Amino acid sequence: MEPAERQVEMKLARVHYPWLSTLAALSIVVWQYMLANGELFGVDFLPVPLQQQDNLIIAAALLLSLLVFDFWRYIKTSARCRDQLSQYRKQISELFESKRELGTRARTNSDHADKLKMFISERLLETIEYDEKFLHFKNIASEVRHNGVISYDKTQTALKQAQLSCDETQGQQYLEAAASLLYLWDLLDLSTTDNIALHVANQIYDCEEHYFQALLNETDAEPAPFQPTFMMSHALRRALLPITDNAGNLGLDQWKCPGRYQDDKFTIQLRTDNEMLGNENHMVLLIENLLNNALFYSQQKGHRNRFNRVSISLAHREGEVEFKVYNRGPRIKEDEKDKIYQLGFSSRRIREHHGKGLGLYFVDQIVRGFEGSIEFENIENRESKLVLSIKLANGEVHSEQVAIVISNGKPMCCEDESGETLGKRSEWSFAAPVLSIEVSRRASRKPQLISDLERDSVSSHLDESNSLLPRWVLEVKNRKRSSKLLLLPQDVRGVEFVARFASAKSRLDNQF
Repeated sequence: MEPAERQVEMKLARVHYPWLSTLAALSIVVWQYMLANGELFGVDFLPVPLQQQDNLIIAAALLLSLLVFDFWRYIKTSARCRDQLSQYRKQISELFESKRELGTRARTNSDHADKLKMFISERLLETIEYDEKFLHFKNIASEVRHNGVISYDKTQTALKQAQLSCDETQGQQYLEAAASLLYLWDLLDLSTTDNIALHVANQIYDCEEHYFQALLNETDAEPAPFQPTFMMSHALRRALLPITDNAGNLGLDQWKCPGRYQDDKFTIQLRTDNEMLGNENHMVLLIENLLNNALFYSQQKGHRNRFNRVSISLAHREGEVEFKVYNRGPRIKEDEKDKIYQLGFSSRRIREHHGKGLGLYFVDQIVRGFEGSIEFENIENRESKLVLSIKLANGEVHSEQVAIVISNGKPMCCEDESGETLGKRSEWSFAAPVLSIEVSRRASRKPQLISDLERDSVSSHLDESNSLLPRWVLEVKNRKRSSKLLLLPQDVRGVEFVARFASAKSRLDNQF
């Protein structure tokens, strides 16, 4: 734009013809010709000064001055033309240079555009292929559901008749088989619906209507055609049964709230239990997908830890049912946080396992149907300082201080006073067995007491400040006349999903 602006502001230079000197010379020639041929023209009409030849010198001087003036004006105009010409040449060179730059940019942008077109076309082909597969799956599920109605009704009728005609143990098996068949049927319903969240919400509204009618008309109300409510702990139990190795360790046969249960895979904290409105099978599917996702990552190489299990918490906070699932695995990247619930998106990049992008999609849709919310938090390690008061069998009491620091994201032990890094653990040896240990944090007033330690035994004790997310482990190796104590900081980096729902009571309170 600068050359164009300069061109607009520039005044055009003009080369003037020497009209003054030319006209003056012609006038002198005519004047002299008339004086020389006075008998022909007559000079009486001329002014008196022009009738005399003596004024020729004055006329010649005037002509010379006019010639000098025209020459001076010519030199000045020529200089202006040369300056203007140089400026034009400069503008032309700048114009060609800008054109070359524009051509270079155009070629660069063209290359980028071609690459972007290739990327978009590849993603579009993948999306089209996935949509075709999803529609194919949906059509198959719809066909199975349509043709399986009669088979489903016959199977359910046979299971109910078998349950009534056998003893209690076999009847329980038939009851569980009927529940599993109903669960499969509800999955087919979800797979064939166009809007999963709306389908789930409609069933909740139906349950809400029957539930409120039953409460308002306790004596005259007709029995509901289906059970409108379910217990959250029962849905969790059903989701755990197919993936747990030992149902007895988790207490799945008789859960009590509050209660804490654990096995090699899970640590479960039941603080409260709540009655929920809706189809229990939808909640079972939600919990199953969250647990399967957590188990997959927690069992991968580099993330396994015998002390950090998949942690599950069920509680009631501020009128909402709060369900948490934590697993020690890779954190969710910043550029993936808005994609993890999208249909077809999967962060599984392992050779043997490629996710289909359905699990968290179902979770998000069911949460929306329950009018709840789901979010996640990337869990990181934290620095802390511990004070250990160790009581030995010989009456001695030792006090040890340890600082847990973070190095390259991992927790490490160092001596609190010297600051010298020790490594992945702190170790102490004593000349007598350990009877009890009191562990306190400088930021916490309530210490953790580990007592009743036996001789000739090895025991492990987890951090109880957060039983679902222990950040350290104490291993006590007692012998007859000596002992060894190990403090192992735990790498707790992982992801915690938190889902919140309105309970049946809170929905009732909100209505009235």
